[in-house]
Amino acid sequence: MKKILILVIGILAIITTYLIISPYKTERVCFGDVCPDNGGLYVLYKAPIPESICKTMGKYPVVGIGWSRVYAGCSPYPNAISR
Repeated sequence: MKKILILVIGILAIITTYLIISPYKTERVCFGDVCPDNGGLYVLYKAPIPESICKTMGKYPVVGIGWSRVYAGCSPYPNAISR
Protein backbone atom coordinates (compact mmCIF):
# COMPACT_ATOMS: atom_id res chain seq x y z
CA MET A 1 0.00 0.00 0.00
CA LYS A 2 2.86 2.37 0.84
CA LYS A 3 4.52 1.72 -2.53
CA ILE A 4 1.32 2.62 -4.39
CA LEU A 5 0.91 5.81 -2.38
CA ILE A 6 4.53 6.83 -3.07
CA LEU A 7 4.03 6.08 -6.77
CA VAL A 8 0.85 8.18 -6.94
CA ILE A 9 2.50 11.08 -5.11
CA GLY A 10 5.50 10.87 -7.46
CA ILE A 11 3.28 10.93 -10.56
CA LEU A 12 1.32 13.90 -9.21
CA ALA A 13 4.57 15.73 -8.47
CA ILE A 14 5.80 15.15 -12.04
CA ILE A 15 2.52 16.35 -13.57
CA THR A 16 2.43 19.44 -11.33
CA THR A 17 6.03 20.31 -12.16
CA TYR A 18 5.33 19.98 -15.89
CA LEU A 19 2.28 22.23 -15.67
CA ILE A 20 4.28 24.89 -13.83
CA ILE A 21 7.28 24.93 -16.19
CA SER A 22 5.40 24.21 -19.45
CA PRO A 23 5.45 27.10 -21.96
CA TYR A 24 1.82 26.33 -22.92
CA LYS A 25 -1.58 27.05 -21.46
CA THR A 26 -5.10 26.18 -22.54
CA GLU A 27 -7.44 29.13 -22.66
CA ARG A 28 -11.09 29.54 -23.51
CA VAL A 29 -11.35 32.40 -26.01
CA CYS A 30 -14.54 34.10 -27.18
CA PHE A 31 -14.56 36.51 -30.10
CA GLY A 32 -17.44 38.92 -29.56
CA ASP A 33 -20.35 37.83 -27.41
CA VAL A 34 -21.14 34.56 -29.18
CA CYS A 35 -19.39 31.73 -27.38
CA PRO A 36 -18.61 28.89 -28.00
CA ASP A 37 -19.78 29.28 -31.62
CA ASN A 38 -17.33 32.13 -32.21
CA GLY A 39 -14.39 30.88 -30.15
CA GLY A 40 -13.31 27.79 -28.29
CA LEU A 41 -10.55 26.20 -26.24
CA TYR A 42 -7.08 26.98 -27.59
CA VAL A 43 -3.52 25.94 -26.78
CA LEU A 44 -1.51 29.17 -26.46
CA TYR A 45 1.93 30.16 -25.24
CA LYS A 46 1.94 31.52 -21.69
CA ALA A 47 4.20 34.42 -22.66
CA PRO A 48 2.49 37.22 -24.59
CA ILE A 49 3.86 37.04 -28.14
CA PRO A 50 2.89 39.78 -30.62
CA GLU A 51 1.18 38.58 -33.79
CA SER A 52 4.01 39.70 -36.08
CA ILE A 53 6.62 37.80 -34.06
CA CYS A 54 4.33 34.75 -33.89
CA LYS A 55 4.24 34.61 -37.70
CA THR A 56 8.01 35.18 -37.91
CA MET A 57 8.57 32.22 -35.57
CA GLY A 58 6.51 30.03 -37.92
CA LYS A 59 3.77 29.58 -35.33
CA TYR A 60 0.03 30.18 -35.66
CA PRO A 61 -1.72 33.38 -34.55
CA VAL A 62 -5.20 32.83 -33.12
CA VAL A 63 -7.35 35.53 -34.68
CA GLY A 64 -11.10 35.92 -34.72
CA ILE A 65 -13.75 38.39 -35.65
CA GLY A 66 -15.97 39.66 -32.85
CA TRP A 67 -16.92 43.31 -32.82
CA SER A 68 -13.61 43.84 -34.63
CA ARG A 69 -10.53 41.76 -35.52
CA VAL A 70 -9.18 40.22 -32.30
CA TYR A 71 -5.75 38.62 -31.76
CA ALA A 72 -6.02 36.15 -28.86
CA GLY A 73 -2.45 34.84 -28.78
CA CYS A 74 0.14 32.64 -30.44
CA SER A 75 -0.36 28.88 -30.76
CA PRO A 76 2.23 26.18 -31.45
CA TYR A 77 -0.37 24.14 -33.38
CA PRO A 78 -2.20 24.98 -36.63
CA ASN A 79 -5.56 23.65 -35.44
CA ALA A 80 -5.29 24.26 -31.72
CA ILE A 81 -9.00 24.45 -31.10
CA SER A 82 -11.41 22.13 -29.37
CA ARG A 83 -15.11 22.88 -29.58
